[in-house]
Amino acid sequence: MLRPVLTAVMTLSPLLANTSACAEAITGVWIDHTGRGGVEISQCGANLCGRIVWLKDAGNKKGCGIQVIGNAKSVGKDTWDGGWIYDPEKNARYSVELKSTGADRLRVTGYMGSKLFSETMIWKRAPADLARCDGPASGPERARSDAPPGAPATPAAKDRAGPPPGCTKYVPQLGTTVPAPCPR
Repeated sequence: MLRPVLTAVMTLSPLLANTSACAEAITGVWIDHTGRGGVEISQCGANLCGRIVWLKDAGNKKGCGIQVIGNAKSVGKDTWDGGWIYDPEKNARYSVELKSTGADRLRVTGYMGSKLFSETMIWKRAPADLARCDGPASGPERARSDAPPGAPATPAAKDRAGPPPGCTKYVPQLGTTVPAPCPR
């Protein structure tokens, strides 16, 4: 009984390590194709998600911290697909494919149902000294979830925005968000 479990663990361990290694090519902060926003792509469980962390218009803080990418799954070397991307300007959500095309370029393809109906954008890696609109790059205040767009990203954002309409938390085992009690 124990032997099949050990075999499965030993077989899956390299696959999980490979997923993490592939994510390194895509994780980090990227300037979008318009040059008006920066998105930090990071691992959320086994998948990738992304939040706005820089805005060219520093006076427009309302967009900072919004999750714009979620649930992108590894489908090959430096390619993630099956997730979603949110367009705050159109208040619309599309399927997304992310593909590294070099150390400083990311191909982002948004599509509806089929990639035949898609839009492809090239994002550039942000400089290391980018002045973030969301504060520090790490720590408990940067805890990530795969919450729906518009959910506050930091405690300070939660205080400004008031209580969220529906609280959720990311469950890595399920690869999705589930309802959760709201903080008081």
